[in-house]
Amino acid sequence: MDDTAHTANIAATIFHELRRQILRGELTPGERLPGERELAARYSTNRNTLREAVRKLEQSRLVTVRHGQGVTVADFRRTGTMELLPAYLEAAPDLSEVVHLLEDILPARLMVIEFATELAVKRAHKADLERLRDLTELLITAFERGDPKIVGHGFQRWLDALIDAGHSVSIRWIANPFLEAYREIIDRFPALWVLEPSFPRHLKELMAALDAGDSTTAIAVTRDYYHRVDGAFIKALDAVLAHRAEHDRTAAQPPDPKEPDKP
Repeated sequence: MDDTAHTANIAATIFHELRRQILRGELTPGERLPGERELAARYSTNRNTLREAVRKLEQSRLVTVRHGQGVTVADFRRTGTMELLPAYLEAAPDLSEVVHLLEDILPARLMVIEFATELAVKRAHKADLERLRDLTELLITAFERGDPKIVGHGFQRWLDALIDAGHSVSIRWIANPFLEAYREIIDRFPALWVLEPSFPRHLKELMAALDAGDSTTAIAVTRDYYHRVDGAFIKALDAVLAHRAEHDRTAAQPPDPKEPDKP
């Protein structure tokens, strides 16, 4: 590994650790981070590498940097964006807040998809529909194999194609944060991707509505599917978070003094 890559890895490690502390509330809004010299010594690195980590925190709107005032922790609940969602799922100390967060995000995401669907019905070119049709066939085949991660990433491509079919820069900009967070969630939490049994039927019905130029049916099919799958998603999320809570409780318990040390 060359020096540039090594430095980038150290900066990323520091960024992830400080981000975790902020999202867990260990570093609170308005609190100033220790000075560069102290942080560089703590992480056994140089100040340039540390500054790169702080720059990443600033780009994520987790800190504010003012000349002569140092680095101050921001209130990420007010300043953050969708990119924080996957990291927050891992780090949040209040598991109920994670569930409430997603319960609010899912309907917003559905509104974006419904509007993207309506635009696709109105504006899709022949090549757009052919691309969606090809992806639909591939997705149904992958679904029949039962691999949730492949289906999850494949559906991301399908949603990308749907948004492209609407030929709208504004809806693309609105949708991108949802899609990027969705992609990272699939990578980090594959158990959350729900292989809902009606998924192939949903794709076929939606594709038929797109081909027919029927926006009413297309939106109705979309809404029906997401109401069903989002309920299953929240149940899956509850199970994952319950497992994490149990793991955290077990890790926090002191060892039983009566148990002999294991070799």
